[in-house]
Order: sequence, then C-alpha cells, then structure tokens
Amino acid sequence: MPERTAPQTPGFNPQLKKTIEAFRDENSPQKLNTVINELVKSPLLTPAMLDLQGAPAPKPGADGRIQLPKNTKISLMMLNSKEGKHYYMAFSDWEAVRAWQKQASQKCQIMVVRFDDFANMLQKNKESSGLILNPGETSLRLEAPLIESVKKQKDALAKAREASQIHPGDKVTIVEPTLLPDELLDPICEVLAQAPGVGSAYLQIMIVNDTTKRYLLVLDGPKDEKLFAAVAQAARPYLASRTPPMDFTITTSVSPLGQQGMRGSDPFYRKGIGRIVEDDDE
Repeated sequence: MPERTAPQTPGFNPQLKKTIEAFRDENSPQKLNTVINELVKSPLLTPAMLDLQGAPAPKPGADGRIQLPKNTKISLMMLNSKEGKHYYMAFSDWEAVRAWQKQASQKCQIMVVRFDDFANMLQKNKESSGLILNPGETSLRLEAPLIESVKKQKDALAKAREASQIHPGDKVTIVEPTLLPDELLDPICEVLAQAPGVGSAYLQIMIVNDTTKRYLLVLDGPKDEKLFAAVAQAARPYLASRTPPMDFTITTSVSPLGQQGMRGSDPFYRKGIGRIVEDDDE
C-alpha cells in the first residue's frame, strides 16, 4: 500500500522532469520513449484523500514516513479533462506538486506511488483513462493503453531476465550474431561516445542451457555501474520489441566471460571512430 511521505523524502529522479520537458519541445517517439524509460524506475507523488475511519491521526516517524491505520480508506484524486475523461495524477518531485497545489481547490495528502501501482490501478478502474504527469502548463498525458503496453513489456523483460540468469553448473555457449541490429547498437554507441574510458565494444549471443538466448555486451574498459545502467536504458526499446523479449548481460574485457566474448570477434564500436559497419562489398 502506498505511504504518505514527508516533503523532505529524497530519492526522486531529476531526469524524469527533464525528459518530460524535452518531449514537449520535440514530440517524437524517441523523446516519448526516454520519458517512459525514466517513468518506470522513478518514485512518483500523487494527491489522495484519506479516511482514517475515526482513528487518531498518526504522527510521522524520524524518517518522515507515516504508518497509516489498518482500515484507512485511500482515494487517489483524479483530474477531469475537457472531454470528460478521468486521469490519475503523478508528479516527478515536490516542486511540481507545489506548483499544482497553488491552483488546487481542496487540500489533500501527498503519497509516494510507483509506476506499477498506477498500471495496476488503471487495470482495475475501467473509468480511468490514463495518467497525467506533472499537471499544469507542462503536463504530459499518457493514455491507459500505452501504460498497459509498457507494463506488459516491463513484466516480460523481468521474466526473461529471471529465466536467463546464469547459475553454477549452467551450460553457456557464446556465438556470433548473424545480424548486428542498428536499432540496438546505434543508441548504445551514442552512450559509449560519452564514455572516454571505453576503448571498444563487442556484441555476442549467449545461449544458456541450450534454451535461453540473450545478448552479451563486452566493454573494453573499467567496470562502471552508472555506464552499465545508461547502456541498458538505451538498449531497452529494442530488447522489449523482440518476440519474445530479450535481455542482455554487460561485462568488461577483464572478466572471464568478457574474454570469452571477445575471442575471435570484431568490435562494433571503437573509441574515436564510433560505430563500425562492415563493408559487404567484395
């Protein structure tokens, strides 16, 4: 159940607000996808009405969180469009909340909610039409079918990731991909171009126990979790579009798996050159 959280609660994703603004400046599928990528991993704020059923108002703990009484009834506030549609509201940070509160007609509580929570509520509440991010002059409306589609892709990727985990005793076979998809590698190369520590990058197919396939990306450079996350985000649209969805493992050239993935393979990216495209002309 979502919890009411005090305004000082940290951890909101500043990139979400930036991607919303960027999408409003340039309405394109690519910009919308960047919003979705940030949305699914970001804590969100939403206004709600609480009915404590006669219980005394709880006091916040040392961390600012409030534990609601067991029988508390929670009703998330919704925004009505000119077309008569009803939308849940989600805010990227407290600044966006305060801007909305200046125009709000009634007082309410603010709660922390995740993307999955909204997706589940939209599925249950058929009268709701979707989600509005940062209601106000810079709002972004996401319709319920899009939210449902993203949730399905997210769940499918999580399932594929779990199924493809490597465990002790698993048989792992690495093979050259027959095709290097531009839709996957071009966004990855854009990220790597901003990573001066990466000298080259290799892509392979990893088959686990002769059944599960996933991509293996080997970066010739130091291990960098932040870079790994950025690369994974860039790859997400292509991986989710596959049937069934695919996942991939990222490793470095100094790991045993990375050494195996580089052996006999040509890189698709080199520092200072960028994407390397093989010349098919003989």
